[in-house]
Amino acid sequence: MRVDFLRAVRWRLRALLASAPVVGCWAVALVLLSGTRVGAQTQADRLYLGYSLSGGGSLAAGGAHVKERRSLELRVPLPPVVLGRTYLLPSVGYETRWMGAEVPSVEDAVERQYHRIQLGLTLIRPVAPRWLVITGVTGSTRTDFQSSFDLTLDTSWVVFALASHQLGDTPGFAVTFGVVALWPFDTLPVIPILNVTYNRGPYIVEVGLPRLTLLRKLGDTVELGLVGALDMQVLRTRFEPELQAMGASYLRETQVRVGPTVNVHLGRDLWLSSSVGLSLINDYALLDRQRDSLKVPGLDMGPAPYGRVILGWRPARPQAKAKSPRPAP
Repeated sequence: MRVDFLRAVRWRLRALLASAPVVGCWAVALVLLSGTRVGAQTQADRLYLGYSLSGGGSLAAGGAHVKERRSLELRVPLPPVVLGRTYLLPSVGYETRWMGAEVPSVEDAVERQYHRIQLGLTLIRPVAPRWLVITGVTGSTRTDFQSSFDLTLDTSWVVFALASHQLGDTPGFAVTFGVVALWPFDTLPVIPILNVTYNRGPYIVEVGLPRLTLLRKLGDTVELGLVGALDMQVLRTRFEPELQAMGASYLRETQVRVGPTVNVHLGRDLWLSSSVGLSLINDYALLDRQRDSLKVPGLDMGPAPYGRVILGWRPARPQAKAKSPRPAP
């Protein structure tokens, strides 16, 4: 019994090495604070390098034309620290993002490149055969390395407390719930969290915020399905004098993406994922220094195509051993 319990805990911890830091960023994505992106195709992708390309479009306000947006993201897991039954999971992430626009009133195109660095520490402790307690803190900072850095304006913090419950005796089906506290906050300082994951047999299902994953396994080397994501970011940037006079300090970008995806196993726990779909929502907003919207109309770009390519490392799921038959009398 204890061996089966430890095996189940190790499997769930292996998955949570990727999912727990992301859990801490769900609410951040919801309230547009940390700029955290959900790059992996599934929560089991522990290390990944991803490249994204999103189409541009026109804005009614000022007749501006948004250029194609590109991003490069890297996530690296750090070695865990084991203290008895408590696991400390440090994480680090980096993203660079290119954005630009052509504005009629500006002679040259406006070009910006943003950098995001994220550090997190998650504590996971088994408290019962099917229960895990998850707490942690995540700090994110972003800059374009052109503006003066301000720790208060360019850094956000997330503190989360969650519980994960395995449904059934076999790992692969779990529900995670809890709360996330944010600083600084946009609308609510505390956000409730609920996420359901199912990874048994040929199906991979992840339902929550900001991720939706529906995959069907075709053997051991191919996964086909549908992925969706909510991506919201707040970027402090250098505005033109006209916008500075309005009090603009931040640019908020909102994307809702959905599209078919295919994951191919390359061997040695490496997966190549590709997805081509549609960004259904591409909205922008100007925020003041307190992150309140200036309510400038005409910043909705409309739907645009997008594409993503991700190289990820996904440790193989251990197979549960069959129970020994009862000895004959």
